Amino acid sequence: MKPLPIMYRLGVAISAVFLLAGCNAEEPTPTPEPTAVADTTISEAPTATAEPTPAPTEEPTAVPPTNTPAPTATPEPAYEPTFAYTTCEFGIPGNRDVRCGYLTVPENRDDVANGRTVQLHVAIFASDSANPAPDPVVYLEGGPGGDALELVPLTFNDQFASFLADRDFIIFDQRGTGYSEPSLACPELIDLTLDTLDDDLTTEEGEALYLDAVAACRARLVDEGVDLTAYNSAENAADVADLRVALGYEAWNLYGISYGTRLAQTVMRDHPEGIRSVILDSTYPLAANLQLETAVNAERAFTVFFAGCAADPACNAAYPNLDEVFAQLVSDLNDNPITIEVYNLSDRQNYDALINGDFLVSVLFNGLYSVELTKIMPKLIYDVRDGRTTDLNALVSTLLYQQQFFSQGMQLSVQCNEEVSFSVPGETMPSTAYPYLNDIFEGGSVTGQFGFAVCDLWQSGEADPIENMLVNSNLPTLILAGEYDPITPPSWGQDVSEGLSDFYYFEFPGIGHGASVSADCPLEITQAFLNDPTTEPDASCIAAMAGPSFVAPLVAGDGAAIELEPFTNADFGISGQKPVGWEEVVAGTFARGASALDQTVIIQQAGPPGIGPDVFLNLLASQLGLAEAPAQSGDYVDGNGRSWALYNADFQGFPINAGFYEDESGLLVVIMISQSEETAVLYDAVFTPAMDALTRN
Repeated sequence: MKPLPIMYRLGVAISAVFLLAGCNAEEPTPTPEPTAVADTTISEAPTATAEPTPAPTEEPTAVPPTNTPAPTATPEPAYEPTFAYTTCEFGIPGNRDVRCGYLTVPENRDDVANGRTVQLHVAIFASDSANPAPDPVVYLEGGPGGDALELVPLTFNDQFASFLADRDFIIFDQRGTGYSEPSLACPELIDLTLDTLDDDLTTEEGEALYLDAVAACRARLVDEGVDLTAYNSAENAADVADLRVALGYEAWNLYGISYGTRLAQTVMRDHPEGIRSVILDSTYPLAANLQLETAVNAERAFTVFFAGCAADPACNAAYPNLDEVFAQLVSDLNDNPITIEVYNLSDRQNYDALINGDFLVSVLFNGLYSVELTKIMPKLIYDVRDGRTTDLNALVSTLLYQQQFFSQGMQLSVQCNEEVSFSVPGETMPSTAYPYLNDIFEGGSVTGQFGFAVCDLWQSGEADPIENMLVNSNLPTLILAGEYDPITPPSWGQDVSEGLSDFYYFEFPGIGHGASVSADCPLEITQAFLNDPTTEPDASCIAAMAGPSFVAPLVAGDGAAIELEPFTNADFGISGQKPVGWEEVVAGTFARGASALDQTVIIQQAGPPGIGPDVFLNLLASQLGLAEAPAQSGDYVDGNGRSWALYNADFQGFPINAGFYEDESGLLVVIMISQSEETAVLYDAVFTPAMDALTRN
């Protein structure tokens, strides 16, 4: 799990001050810029690992599908795809061996003569094996519109590194996204979000502003010469096929999550040559109607979620009648919205955000994508009801940051072309169990009736009827589904399997969207399938899986169960104690990581002589946007007779406790960030013992 911005940037900043000061204590130390790191659990999912397995000994032959209607015949292509190696546009994670380049293909293959091209940024991650299998994995990003390579520094090691055991792993930015050119990103829509974050708009006002921003984005792209009708799954699939040829692979394995599965199906249909196997994770069928079915799909996931908490003794005890509490909270917030302060890591600014009931519904919907967020949702619901918004602040802050990793123009082009164009105005499929879902999705740009107005404006054309038909194929295919998935339900994976003659289908309890990167078991099954697509993977691990480990806050008496263990840090030359299981995310900074929203952290560091508490108090104020540095609140004499100066602060509802001990050797620092309802327990169980134990080596 990646830490969220508050505690991470504070830990980085303090570490930098100490380490720079240690290199040259006589020179003034500049205040470092915080490193931009955010949790990505809303779009995909947390860490999962698997043991490497041997490369396959037999490779099946890809056979073209036999029943899918063939696309209209086209003449021999009047172009040759080209690939040129360049530097990587993104930060390479760790010491990975990565080669990057650009694939150049026509923007519109039906009009090659116009000379317009697109350039797709591609990264080839080298296998860890000295003798890798000849068929790499090519990853197909979701969305549509997801920026794959911009997220690599944040996600690769957690989600994809294990695939390198036996094969190269290829990630690319699809046309219109990320570092590919042209980009169909719409900063106009991001600006609209930030400009109206604290506005209490009516539905009509919000839709009018959205259409204005869409019109501005469209006008700019058209002025730049972009053909919006050329950004669709058929062209996208042709890009994938051209990439394999340009890179010189005889065969490879397709691996798609979410929209990436729809793209994979299109490749299976149009370009089956050279495909050894296919992995469809969180499947989006071509024949599905996202515009019509989203509310009822969400209803199914909400029902699973509420039932999951009710069936969990600890969750039900802490958060009884969760469905009723949530429905009442949605109604109350729609009548009387609240305002919270959030932090946007993209521009490093604080914003006021208005939270009404409809927004809270979208928060829960997004939370069910990730098992790490799902397990915190009951607590978040009760917290908001009771006036505690620290988790909500963190989640909304993360959602704001994630906007920059998405090309909304690409999403509109694809969905308007091949989804909305097959829908019928006025046709609805409302949720009956949770009516509050209907307004949310009816007003969505591609999930309800408002989509017709958006697409009338965007004008990305209408797809061939084949884009709304079941794909038939005999390519070896693995289909994965998560029980809690709110957007691509397990039934969609089963629907796709009806057109496949050689497939394995697995559903996993307790997890949501992106099953293969959500837990060890689905990843192990995925790896086994890659190693031998002709043999059904051993799925016995599914029986050991359970529902989410729902989070409940610490209460009086829970501190006794927190076990401490010794640690040593060579960077600062210190030893001390930290709670068992807390991960060192930055030198001397230990995060609890109970969920994707957990900001709880203990920072233990040391500095050279000459740097007193005032340096760090001013840094604390600067990093967290406090009006002034905190004043001393008291003293603590530890078990060794040392007197620590104590300070308290608060940031967006997160209490911050700091202790400083200074002697001739320099400064020892202990800082704890926690949630208000847990501070008293953690103060005695973690913060005070940290001061008692921290020493120089």
